[in-house]
Amino acid sequence: MRFLPWSIGVLSTLTVLAVSSCGSTSSGPSAQQACADLAAARCKQRSTCTAVTGSTGVGASLARVYGDMATCLQREELACKNGLAAPQTGNSPTKVEACVKAFATYSCQDFFDNNPPADCTVNGARANGMTCTFGGQCQSGYCQGAKTSVCGVCADMPAAGADCTDSACGHNQRCVNADNTCESVVSLNGACDSTHPCDSGLACVGSSATMMGSCQMGGSMPGVACGNGAPTTACDNSLGLYCAGPAGSKTCMLIALAGDGMSCGLLADGSRVDCMAGDCYTATGAATGSAVGTCKASVVETAANPACDTNLGPGCLAPARCVVAAGGGTAGTCVVPVATMCGQ
Repeated sequence: MRFLPWSIGVLSTLTVLAVSSCGSTSSGPSAQQACADLAAARCKQRSTCTAVTGSTGVGASLARVYGDMATCLQREELACKNGLAAPQTGNSPTKVEACVKAFATYSCQDFFDNNPPADCTVNGARANGMTCTFGGQCQSGYCQGAKTSVCGVCADMPAAGADCTDSACGHNQRCVNADNTCESVVSLNGACDSTHPCDSGLACVGSSATMMGSCQMGGSMPGVACGNGAPTTACDNSLGLYCAGPAGSKTCMLIALAGDGMSCGLLADGSRVDCMAGDCYTATGAATGSAVGTCKASVVETAANPACDTNLGPGCLAPARCVVAAGGGTAGTCVVPVATMCGQ
């Protein structure tokens, strides 16, 4: 089972941070400058937290979500600016800049666990049950149902076990593909399996169909020994590494990244391939485990055909959401959310 904390975490974290009004005072920072600074901080964190030591390229998470640094900066700034236009939020350009400064104390695990510093936490004026587009409009800081819709409803943060088909998960949680539920991340030495995901930087070792494994530190460099009997028994997938090679001499190797339409997953030759600015899908849904699928690049809202599918792919390039039709289904259209779309 492959968990991607960055791809699920990106929706909920943007919801927390990218919210306020576009105005600024003459003595304070402009919305444009604040959002540019926030984008730079977020993209740097996403890249450096998932980069192999000595690498000259962007980190694995940034490559998988956005493809390159320029796209990351543009999309993160767009998310911030749209959030800053939402009414009744608890944010401001000044607060955004305070959040940027707090990134100096923001750990990689907290970043991917959607567990921001106090200066990056935003709570708005709207009570539970009121319409929202961003979590920062809500007193609770959480907008339910806004994963596949522009308009959601203010609600309490979800508990472990909550459905995450149409809603983002809360702090220290992952949306698990196996059952579409929010599950709390498991710390070092904790029990793990396909529905109990290890925290970022950890790998589930020894899990089988009949037995839970244990969350252990993953190898963080290519060439580190892995596999049964090795000092390190797994590799840190968040850094773009996987365990491969002949039995008895397996080592951590870099996961290759492929473009739209190319094969992905665990290939017949034993290599593992992920997707650049997209995700890997089979004919029935996201490719997990040893499945082989096809890369589908994330779609931008301005594409000639901005169609998306929350199950079969493609997904949308954040901050766009795959907005599905009322009444259910998984097919939709990529839309960048703006609060005025909900008549707010």
